[in-house]
This record gives sequence, C-alpha cells and structure tokens, in this order.
Amino acid sequence: MADKDFNLGDIVVMKKPHPCGTNQWKIIRMGADIRIKCLGCQRSILMPRRKFVNRLKEVVTSESINENIHRGDLLKPNNQFLWPSTHVSESSNTLSDEVVFKDQSELYKYGYRITGLSREERWKVLTEKVLNQMPLEKVVHIIAAHVRNRKRQSNGIVKYAYAIREWEYDLQRLKAEYYKHDFKWPQS
Repeated sequence: MADKDFNLGDIVVMKKPHPCGTNQWKIIRMGADIRIKCLGCQRSILMPRRKFVNRLKEVVTSESINENIHRGDLLKPNNQFLWPSTHVSESSNTLSDEVVFKDQSELYKYGYRITGLSREERWKVLTEKVLNQMPLEKVVHIIAAHVRNRKRQSNGIVKYAYAIREWEYDLQRLKAEYYKHDFKWPQS
C-alpha cells in the first residue's frame, strides 16, 4: 500500500485486533513512524511506517474526525465512523476484576450510570447532558468499551449480565435515533 493511500486523521482497520477487542484505529501522527490511536480503548501506539503498512488491512475513511465538534455537526452524513464492536473473548485473568471503572468513565461525570437509573432516566442524561458536551462517536466508543471490558473479565458475562444488557440497549437506541446514514455495522 503506497503512502498516499492513508492520511493523518484516517480511520484504519488493522489485520490483528488490539487486546481491547477492536481493530479500528485513527492515525494521529505521520512521519517515519506512524502513531495510531485505538478507537476502542483510546490507547495509542507508535510503530515504524513499514511495520504499519504491513499490518494495515484497509483504510475505512479518509475524513479527519474532530473530537470537539458540536452535536449538530455530528448528525451530518459526512461524519461517518465505524460503530464499535462489543464482541470479545472472556479472559482467564482475574486482575481486571479489581479495576474501578466508574472513576475512569467520562460519562459518569455527567451522571450516566447503570445502577440507580431507569432506562428513561439514563436516556435523558445521554440526550440532555452527555451529547451536548461530547461527540456521539466518543460516547458510543466509551459505552462499547465498558461492555467489552466487562465481557472480558473472568465470568464477566454472567457477573455483569444486567449492566451489559443495559449498555447494549443504550447503544442500539443511540444507533436507531441518531444515525440515519450508512456506515459499516460490526458483527457481534
């Protein structure tokens, strides 16, 4: 793949998935080395250009995504992104069970949580607070990362069944009510 096939800000799919479960990345630096940011967990890695080109499967979009755009701009058909996957394999590692997730979530700061709120109360928080402050793309990636992180834990699918079901409900409703344009929906 020639250098002209990808640009700064492009969303790319790599051949192998990141440990968080997604293989979708955003190019955030280009030069002799390429820095890409995982769209699932937001971690970034730096690799030599040749290694990047060898691991690159496809360029999904060549539009730069600005994480600080307003909610109204997010609904325009030009701002497309791959909907995040919530499919992962369960881990036998029990260390991840000890992570305190609520302190790490930007959504929690706006009052979004599963426990203590009904679906309608959560929806009100999402639509009236969160989506006015954060791009929809970022919101759905955070929720999908929560689902993947819980599923990945040892016995997480059973232990967090209620939370997973509610997050997936919120993701489906966000997709149904806010996305009317075409994009590749991941299989889960």
